[in-house]
Amino acid sequence: MKDDNMKKIINYKYDRNVLPIPVYEERPEWIELYYAAWEIAFCNIEYPSKRGWLPQLTCMPGVGIIWQWDSCFMSFFAKYSNGSLPAMNNLNNLYRLQGKDGFQSMAYVIETGKPAYGQRINPPLFAWTEWEYYLLTGDNSRVERVFPKLSKYYNWLKNNRTRSSGLYWFEDSGSSGMDNSPRSGYPSANLNGSDVCWIDLICQQALSASCLAKIAKLLGNKSEEAFFLSEHETLCTLINKYHWSEKHGFYYDVFDRMNPLLRHNFLNTKTAAAFWPLLCGAANETQINSLTEHLLNPDEFWTRHPIPTLSRDDSNYDPLGGYWLGGVWAPTNYMTTAGLKKQNRHSIARDLAVKHLDAMSDVIKNKSYGSIWECYSPDYIRPATKNEKGKLVRNNFVGWSGLGPIAMLIENIMGFTFDAQSNIIHWRITSSCAHGIKGLQFNGRTVSLLCGKSASTGQRKINIETSKSFSVSIKIEGRDRELSETLNPGKYELYL
Repeated sequence: MKDDNMKKIINYKYDRNVLPIPVYEERPEWIELYYAAWEIAFCNIEYPSKRGWLPQLTCMPGVGIIWQWDSCFMSFFAKYSNGSLPAMNNLNNLYRLQGKDGFQSMAYVIETGKPAYGQRINPPLFAWTEWEYYLLTGDNSRVERVFPKLSKYYNWLKNNRTRSSGLYWFEDSGSSGMDNSPRSGYPSANLNGSDVCWIDLICQQALSASCLAKIAKLLGNKSEEAFFLSEHETLCTLINKYHWSEKHGFYYDVFDRMNPLLRHNFLNTKTAAAFWPLLCGAANETQINSLTEHLLNPDEFWTRHPIPTLSRDDSNYDPLGGYWLGGVWAPTNYMTTAGLKKQNRHSIARDLAVKHLDAMSDVIKNKSYGSIWECYSPDYIRPATKNEKGKLVRNNFVGWSGLGPIAMLIENIMGFTFDAQSNIIHWRITSSCAHGIKGLQFNGRTVSLLCGKSASTGQRKINIETSKSFSVSIKIEGRDRELSETLNPGKYELYL
């Protein structure tokens, strides 16, 4: 056993030469943060001794528990490790523990394999995670293998976490992942989640339905595709009928216990959970514009380090973070930028990513803190507090805090979108400095894409190298022209 563990440790040893190499001439501190995140991530790999467990990433080494939504979000940056990190092992470990009826607990004890908190759930993000992993890797065999598990989990939630209205309930804020957020009172033992219907859970189910429809189409399963497309449409209708406040232009949690006034019975608490409709596709153009106004309002969500998970104008808001009473968290920031990007609000997504990375860079350079943290203060450049006594949150948290330095750098700041299904990389260029990425594994090929510094004429030189053929679509922000090329293996110079 000792020899096997040594082999695993060697396999997952941090080696920056194996990782994709980011280039961003004007902001070397972002590159330093990128490598710091990888180094901490490799230190936080667990090697469970229990039979059947694969090496996995963790946010909290030594705790002995694996969490569902943490595991999903960690894969969004781990997939960029060029296979040097076990990007999907967490999900494989969780799938192995799935109940025969489709149930997946919010967390499991590694020693026993039993649910850590009974029948409580977590944000259901498996389908989104698997689809995005496929779009980078092109691994058809994986989505085919996991589709039955994803489908069973979706249906378990539909059968066990909906009210008569069709709306969804978490047991409490802890199950939603937003532990101490002032969104509900009692757990499910007392009136099934205190009668609250949760905007994030129904959006997460809608997002799952959308991704499952795409996977079903990829697999040629027309009946499942039609079912999940219908589910997505139904859920989006419910989201806007019950959770949308026309008066405030915002999405809220609502009360529901056979209440005829349901659509007006909002919980008057503005949280970052309201931005999930951007990602699941429920929000129309008017609603998107209204949500972005709230996001960019400095009295609500556009704080010094955005975005606070509780609106700044809430009486419970804590400028030091207070965990989920305003703390800036990687998963909600990543979800929001992904939603903005999906709705073609690329510049806002990028601005959010820039402010997030700037704050993280300043914190890690500060000798008093010198690390990557669980979450951050919205009003000060420092880690967040966990409670009213001022205790700081966990450091060395990579973990999902690697989302900003790695995934958001690649996707939002550098502007790359990967689509292995069509074998194309979309590149939205927004910076005038030299930037790009070298040695990235995409869809079974190794690619490098570098943009030179803007010439006095405004022309940009693009250097591309690929080991196998693929297509690239390049657009400079603010210009109409788009360059699209299909490239065979080799090196290329393109001008735009």
